Amino acid sequence: MNFAKTEPCKIAIYAMDAVRFQAEQSSVELELISKNNLSKVNVDIEKIAWVLVNFLSNAIRYSSEKSKIVVQVLEKEGSIEFSVRDFGKGIEEQYQKRLFDHYFQVPTDGNNKTGSGLGLVIPKGFIEAENGEMWMESAIGEEVCFVFDYL
Repeated sequence: MNFAKTEPCKIAIYAMDAVRFQAEQSSVELELISKNNLSKVNVDIEKIAWVLVNFLSNAIRYSSEKSKIVVQVLEKEGSIEFSVRDFGKGIEEQYQKRLFDHYFQVPTDGNNKTGSGLGLVIPKGFIEAENGEMWMESAIGEEVCFVFDYL
């Protein structure tokens, strides 16, 4: 891993730029919410950006046209928190506990593409290797939010 100190918002902007074309093709708006002058983070910038790109790609894939995805970067209690929130169908509680399991995929309605079932396992490993924590929040029929933080 290649650690470097950087501004958290720069990582978020880089990731958003990487998926902007995909978002435009799906008529999905990307929004960044953050304050200026957040503490720098000492992370592997490429891996963290890849995690955000992964979250954003999934959010775009499962969002309806003309919806919005919000990337938020904030500082709380000495840690920097990154989140990606979409406002789609949400994930049923019975599947939420298994999302970070190897090869698990939430059953789809046939309208969405499936993957390998590693899309959240690998990012979680990157985050934990950098002493971070990852989790998700979802309300059925409302939204899904994937979050990770660093101390």
